[in-house]
Amino acid sequence: MNGTDASAEPPPTVTPRVTVLTSVYNGAPHLDAAIESILAQTWRDFEFLLIDDASTDASPMILAAWAGRDPRIRLVRNAENLGLTRSLNKGIALARGVWIARQDADDRSLPERLERQLRFLESHPEVGLLGSAAWILQENGQRESIPRGVPSRHLAIAWHLLFANPFFHASVMVRRELLLANPYDESVRHSQDFELWGRLVSKTRAANLAEPLIELRHHDARISVRQHASQQATGMGIVQGRLEKLCPDLSWDEARVAAVRQLIHAEWPKAGETTEVYLVWLRLLECFEQDMAHDPERSEMLRVQERVLRRCWRAVIGMHGLADRLRLLRAMVRVAGWRSVKVLTRLALVRFKPHPW
Repeated sequence: MNGTDASAEPPPTVTPRVTVLTSVYNGAPHLDAAIESILAQTWRDFEFLLIDDASTDASPMILAAWAGRDPRIRLVRNAENLGLTRSLNKGIALARGVWIARQDADDRSLPERLERQLRFLESHPEVGLLGSAAWILQENGQRESIPRGVPSRHLAIAWHLLFANPFFHASVMVRRELLLANPYDESVRHSQDFELWGRLVSKTRAANLAEPLIELRHHDARISVRQHASQQATGMGIVQGRLEKLCPDLSWDEARVAAVRQLIHAEWPKAGETTEVYLVWLRLLECFEQDMAHDPERSEMLRVQERVLRRCWRAVIGMHGLADRLRLLRAMVRVAGWRSVKVLTRLALVRFKPHPW
């Protein structure tokens, strides 16, 4: 086992500032690196709650060895395999920290992760859910050349959350009292975090740090790879429910949901997109603005609006029929008024560039 000897590390305070929560099931291949990345944090006042979910590989021995070396580690063993969702809820109930930081058994936190997140939260007390951008580690352990970005402000996160997950699960830090009142839904076996964020953003402000503070390891044994089809189906159902609630005047079959979701993932139009899907997207923007009418971040709503208009304008340029172009342009003006004209004028004068989060 690699790592510095932490035997001299003082135990955490009775109420540590942070509980780092990790559930482990047969995570031996990358477990040492994940644990070591937490013990090497520049922020020292934390407890590390490790839940062994009845692993059958070498994980129990690895966990026991680390627990004997650092008093900040609390090791809990499930008598039977509970699965990730139930194990995380068990950890939330056992946690003593003011904040709970997630860490997966195959990922790594960069050394200043906890400190940077806590400093942000101290200066933004209204925020109860905080994530960050991430580096993706390829099969060979090398980082991708560019980190994966995420929307950073609350309204952009809430808009993105209608269609896709705006957080890397292993990057989040959440106020413990929020999670006690709003635990993971144990009926959701996969995409449990995606479901949870939808509830939390209605109860607290959310944010993401643009700086990548974690490294996510991509490999075939990862749950998101092994259970990809199940996660996709669960995610589709969650999105459909959110869109039906936000905009009940539209019908939301699976095909329409899938078409709308595609728009959030790409800056440029793709083959097969129709005028209809853009009209639906603009109607969703109207519903979203009405739902968030009392949000204090009006400037952020304008940025969300501008992002949607930019995407629609690029679609207009690629359309062949004049009638379709006029339909979409009229809808843009109806939704955004003078701002749509301003955006269209600016886009017509400058070279298109990817929109930064």
